Amino acid sequence: MEKQILEELYGKLRELIPDFETREEGNKNYISYKMQINDKDFETSVVITNGRAVAITGKRTYIYQIKEKSCEQFNNEVQTRYPLFQIYGGNGNISVGRRLLFDSVDELVTNIREFNSVCKAVIPQFEGSCVNFLVKTREEETYDPTQTFTPLEEESSNEKNADYVDSFVKDQQEYCKKTFYELAEGTEPVTKGNDVSFIRNEGDGSLKVTMDKNAPEDLKLDYAYVVEDQELAYIAIANITSTYKELEAFYNEKKRMLHVYSYVTPDKYLPDEPKEGIELLKEAIHNSLETAKKSTVSGEQVSANMQALMNEQLEEIRLKTEELESSRTQIEEERGAFEKEKEAFLNEKNQMEAELEEERTKLQEKEAELEERENAIAEQESINDEEKAKYALSMKNLTGEIARLQARLGQGSATKEDSGEVAKLKSRLNSLTKARASMEKTLNNENNELRRKNKELSDLLLEKTQETDKLKEDVHDQAVHLFDSEKAEYLKKIEELQKIADIAGEEMSPERCEKMLNEDGVYGDVSILHGARNDIVSCSYSENFAVKVVFGPIPFADVCKKLKRVDTKSLSKLNDEVADVKFFTKEDGVYARKYINRRITEEELRSVLSELIGYFDDDKKRR
Repeated sequence: MEKQILEELYGKLRELIPDFETREEGNKNYISYKMQINDKDFETSVVITNGRAVAITGKRTYIYQIKEKSCEQFNNEVQTRYPLFQIYGGNGNISVGRRLLFDSVDELVTNIREFNSVCKAVIPQFEGSCVNFLVKTREEETYDPTQTFTPLEEESSNEKNADYVDSFVKDQQEYCKKTFYELAEGTEPVTKGNDVSFIRNEGDGSLKVTMDKNAPEDLKLDYAYVVEDQELAYIAIANITSTYKELEAFYNEKKRMLHVYSYVTPDKYLPDEPKEGIELLKEAIHNSLETAKKSTVSGEQVSANMQALMNEQLEEIRLKTEELESSRTQIEEERGAFEKEKEAFLNEKNQMEAELEEERTKLQEKEAELEERENAIAEQESINDEEKAKYALSMKNLTGEIARLQARLGQGSATKEDSGEVAKLKSRLNSLTKARASMEKTLNNENNELRRKNKELSDLLLEKTQETDKLKEDVHDQAVHLFDSEKAEYLKKIEELQKIADIAGEEMSPERCEKMLNEDGVYGDVSILHGARNDIVSCSYSENFAVKVVFGPIPFADVCKKLKRVDTKSLSKLNDEVADVKFFTKEDGVYARKYINRRITEEELRSVLSELIGYFDDDKKRR
């Protein structure tokens, strides 16, 4: 990577991340830094290969129990919300990754900023739903300050895991190359530096597909279209960046070409994604140009509109400022009440912790007693084994002596005394056999009694452990209730009041919208989806309609009707006739979109949704 570009990158990064470390090895540049998330460091690394390919990764490992079932739901949710990121929680850790190609320093810095925002959103969510901080699975590792940075390829110390990772990366790269040459369709690719690319005609424009031959993991899709009108091109770019957040656009004034591009990571389980990405580029450039043609106005009109909008916003700010002043007393009262509640909680928490410590001491005493009894059992069993061994050896010797004398009797060389000795020895052997049986029965009874008492103590110990765990849970639940609910709610109020533009009580919020749609009773599956840049209230209207209200920088309402076939002429006619509604198509159906004001009332929002649905719903039109 060129030194001048690196210096520019480091300079702009310091505005975003004051403290970071860098390292250079061969064709790779490493950047490492830490983010404070939930009062702990989140180690993050940026690896730049060949000056254009970037891998941004972060990982946090936990010493606490991970709820694997909750992880499944978490992984599915974040993958849907952040499709461009590789986010996985489970097996004792959470990892966040993003791979991309970049064309400028500003683009890379923007992606790093977005990566940090996603991490700050998903990690608290993961810890809140998937980590049990009451149960440790291992002791906390000692931090080594000399180990400040771990490159992506050196993360795994486990040789087997490293093999798995290498195998996965190799398979992904092979599939990426396969996809690249399939898209080429006979077109001869051209190599320039580390990049290999081809250009082919696609519809009434041209498509350029680029791949890094040294690290073939991503494809850059660039769709270009001739636009002679420079002003029209820049209006179209504004439409693209506001409507299609995952796409980038620029205009080549010299060649009069409007470019729209994105990156895709080919995967064998998503075989259609590259072709879908190409279709999305074509759709974006044509829809945005059509919108730009209809929205072109004179400079005087733009100026007048901006002045009117500015006057309206100034008046709104004045009203909100008055409301802010009137709310300060209420906030101070709430602050005082919160501090009192906090003090009461801390007193109760201290009392409960004292009780917990007392129970912990009792538990340790019972554990010591249990250990003593287990040692006593082991010692008694050792003595028993020795007793059994003595009896067994005596019986063995007697048996051998009897056998020897009987052999002499059989040979006729024995005396009368020998015959009497055999009888004595047999009698003694019989007594020993009975004594051994009695001894073993007595010892077994004693051992069983010791084991019974030991089990009683173990059961008592388990009961005390459960009581202690319940006490811990009560302390934790109260803490969560105060600091995660009430404090968060209080701080949210403070934040909302400080942001004058978001203060007005009349503003439509996602929560208020969700409540309204549920109360109306005509919408199904109403839910709020939280994203990095916006919140979406999603629901359905009958089986064929999907409805979304998007609360972003510019709020809007979308109604989508599922259609297998779309009449483009009718759609174009609707765009000509209806000035404030945008009609367009995507793979899942035909859309009607209308931008709304943040201060829209419930009745006005109902009217907007009814209007959008009415363009497609024949029954609604007849009514």
